[in-house]
Amino acid sequence: MFRPDLHNIKNVYQNMLLEQYYNDQLDPDFWQNGEFNPLIRQKLLEIAENFYEKLKLDIPISDIQLTGSLANYTYTEYSDLDVHIIIDFSKINNDVDLVKKALDGVRFIWNLRHQITIKGHEVELYLQDTKDVHDASGLYSLLENKWLRKPQYNPPEIDERSVELKFNEYVKIINQLDEKLNQENLTPEELKELSSFASQLRDKVQKERQECLNVKREGEFCVENLVFKKLRNNGYIERLIHIANSAYDKIYTESF
Repeated sequence: MFRPDLHNIKNVYQNMLLEQYYNDQLDPDFWQNGEFNPLIRQKLLEIAENFYEKLKLDIPISDIQLTGSLANYTYTEYSDLDVHIIIDFSKINNDVDLVKKALDGVRFIWNLRHQITIKGHEVELYLQDTKDVHDASGLYSLLENKWLRKPQYNPPEIDERSVELKFNEYVKIINQLDEKLNQENLTPEELKELSSFASQLRDKVQKERQECLNVKREGEFCVENLVFKKLRNNGYIERLIHIANSAYDKIYTESF
């Protein structure tokens, strides 16, 4: 009588899941033997320095760093090149929170206007205070051309069932919101409610993600973070934004 090796099947299945979220090497498009591609490094430095020059801040750059999944084993085809420009916010103004809000607005507009891709990955710029500790397992100084924190290859355990259940639950709700948006003759009150709900749902997904990352038990492989990434990669976060904005616009759109 045939008896399946359940332990072996479980291991094969887990390895298949890991391939979605974890790689056995750093992205070879950017890394060779732990060294970052020098031509790409120079291009990222130029992009960061050109952006910073336009801010006309008389504050020296402390460092320019690459972090995120492309400085780790967790990259996918959707990963961005997360480039952080490190400066001392307090040298701009003593109200560091105000400085952060202003700089976040500037960099958001820059990222919105510029769609620079390298090897198919978008370049995303950030401005970071020297006093902010960036808690990442992979952190590379582009300015000094060296690892500040080299990632360790350590494949995680992934609770795929919980990820799928939560992902499918959100997809069902988002599809229902989409159907509602496409209904005719919605009242302004219904449109306001729809816009508000879509915005709140997006905030909820992001809040759950941040809370699970803060716990640090499973790190970036916690269920809520993987759910967020799956929603984002499949276009559902963008759909939520579209629903919220479109419902709001319909409230005030008139045809004469």
